[in-house]
Amino acid sequence: MTEKQVQIFTSQDGKSHLEVALDRETVWLDQAQLCELFGRDQSVISRHVRNVFKDGELPEVSNMQKMHIARSDKPVTRYSLDVIISVGYRVKSQRGVLFRQWATRVLKDHLVEGYTLNQRRLTERGIEFDQAVSLLSRTLTNQGLVSTEGEAVARVISDYARSWSLLQGYDDQKLAEVGIQQPGMQPLALDEALKAIGELKQTLIAKGEATELFGQLRGDGLTSALATIEQGFGDDLFYPNIAARAAHLLYFVIKNHPLADGNKRCGSFLFLWYLRRNEGLLARPVERLINDNTLVALALLVAESMPDQKTLMIRLIEHFILLKESDGDKD
Repeated sequence: MTEKQVQIFTSQDGKSHLEVALDRETVWLDQAQLCELFGRDQSVISRHVRNVFKDGELPEVSNMQKMHIARSDKPVTRYSLDVIISVGYRVKSQRGVLFRQWATRVLKDHLVEGYTLNQRRLTERGIEFDQAVSLLSRTLTNQGLVSTEGEAVARVISDYARSWSLLQGYDDQKLAEVGIQQPGMQPLALDEALKAIGELKQTLIAKGEATELFGQLRGDGLTSALATIEQGFGDDLFYPNIAARAAHLLYFVIKNHPLADGNKRCGSFLFLWYLRRNEGLLARPVERLINDNTLVALALLVAESMPDQKTLMIRLIEHFILLKESDGDKD
């Protein structure tokens, strides 16, 4: 949902008619609407809303928004579906249960519609839409990210879609062509990688987040991954730019399991390190291209992908890595 929209909710008894705002992949009601929905006075609703935030059940920032209404000096505060559900549990409202079911259905419809509208855009860029959605679904299921609540499923899927920057980012980003040549790339040596992984391992062990198996080599898989991304034939490099090399490095470490434990974390760590080492060849600082949530999502998707989806995964990763334009690339 890229634009704010309004849907009408009518209770089964016909006594409640609410104009429900849809925005940021959820639905919103103001306090007066909450009073009407649950049949409680304002003091009761206000107390429950305060407790939702006070108890730390939900973060206030992402679940509350202030809206300025025409011909009114005072802004109106609206609350997300998560807040609405929490208040509904507190007042034990059957009407609240029906509203949750209705909202889940509406959000699902909008999500499906959004995917449908973007299907042609994805296909035109060489990415099979059905394949991408299938991979997304399997990742969510296998990683235990799908709850029994329909609205939670919709929220997780939409978050991953945003992280990809596929459904909204194509039109406002210039994606680097895979064939761009970038001379002067700095390689990552095996001894450097092992030393850094060792330091990461000790940090994680101290936090109780890893064991002695973390980062231990299994065969020569890591050696092969680091060597492969630097290979070429004559003057032609197989992976001629930082986007291609970093994407393949992340993919090789996660999919080929060169380590006894910690392949996703080590792969992500080396991926970021390699980008930072060559940051001068990127259009923006690494932190502005790849944030923590995006990297976690990409690592999970790589891990869950099938072998025949390698091209899809490499393309997805590359799309986040904007390369610095050379003088020859400028008009």
